[in-house]
Amino acid sequence: MNRFWKLLHMEVSRFWKLYITLFAMTLLMQGGGILYVCNRYMQTVKDKMGPAASTYAQYAEEHGVVTFSDILSEAQLYFLAPIALCIGGMGLYVFLIWYREWMGKNMFIYRLLMLPTERRHLYVAKLSAILLFVIGLVAFQLLILPLESALFTSVIDQALRGSTESVTSIIQNHAFLQILVPRTFTEFVMYYGGGALFVIVMFTAILLERSYRLKGIAAGVIYVGAAVLLMIAPMLIMNRDMNDYLYPNEIFIIELTIAILIGMMSLAISFFLMNKKLSV
Repeated sequence: MNRFWKLLHMEVSRFWKLYITLFAMTLLMQGGGILYVCNRYMQTVKDKMGPAASTYAQYAEEHGVVTFSDILSEAQLYFLAPIALCIGGMGLYVFLIWYREWMGKNMFIYRLLMLPTERRHLYVAKLSAILLFVIGLVAFQLLILPLESALFTSVIDQALRGSTESVTSIIQNHAFLQILVPRTFTEFVMYYGGGALFVIVMFTAILLERSYRLKGIAAGVIYVGAAVLLMIAPMLIMNRDMNDYLYPNEIFIIELTIAILIGMMSLAISFFLMNKKLSV
C-alpha cells in the first residue's frame, strides 16, 4: 500500500502545474464573463431609463429584477467554455498519463515496470489520479460559485437584484450544474460511475495497443466498440414496442449490471496485460 501512495503522489505531482492552470483559467473566464454580462446589463438599464423610470427601483417595477441564475444563463458561453476545456483536458490526459511514459530516449516506463511492487499498483494509481483530478475540478467549481455570486452582487444595484440565491438553488436552476452535482444517488452512479467506466475502458484499449502495437490498435477499437454496444443495447431493445413493459428502475439495474461486468472485465484484462504482455 505504501508503494501505491508513492505512485499516486508521483502522478499528482507530475500534473499539478497544468491542474493549477485549469483552475486559474476557469476562475478568470467565468469571473470575467459574469463581470462582462453584469456590466452590459447595467448599461442596458441606464440606456432604457427615461422620465418614466428615473430610478433603478422604478425600472425594476416596470421590467422586473434579475437574479444570479439569469446572469449565468446570459453568460453561458463564458461559464461553460472553461468547463468544456477542463473536460477535454482530462480526456486528453487519460491517454497522456500512459503514453508520456514511453516518450524520450530514456523511457520512464522502464523504471516504473521495474519497481519492486505489483504492476497493478501503477494502474490503480493512474486511475485514482484521474478520478481525484475530476473530483477536484468539480469541488473547485462549487467553491467559486459563491465568489461569482458576490461579484454579481457587487456590480448589480440592489434595487435591480432579486432575492439572494443559495448555492443549492443556483445548481437547481442550471441544467449542467445538476450533472456536476447530482440530486440523487442514482444520478451520481450514472454520471460519475459512467465517467469512471469510460476511463477504465480507455485504459484497457491503451494497454492493448501498448502490448500488441498495430494489432492492439484494432483490438482496442473493437473492445471500445463492444463496450459501447453492450451499454446501449438495453436502450435499443426498449425502443421496440414489444418490450415497453420494463420500468425505468429495471432498466437502471440492467445498465448497472452491464457496467459492473464491463468494468470487472476491463480491470481483469488490464491487469493481465500489465503482468504478462506489457513490454518496453
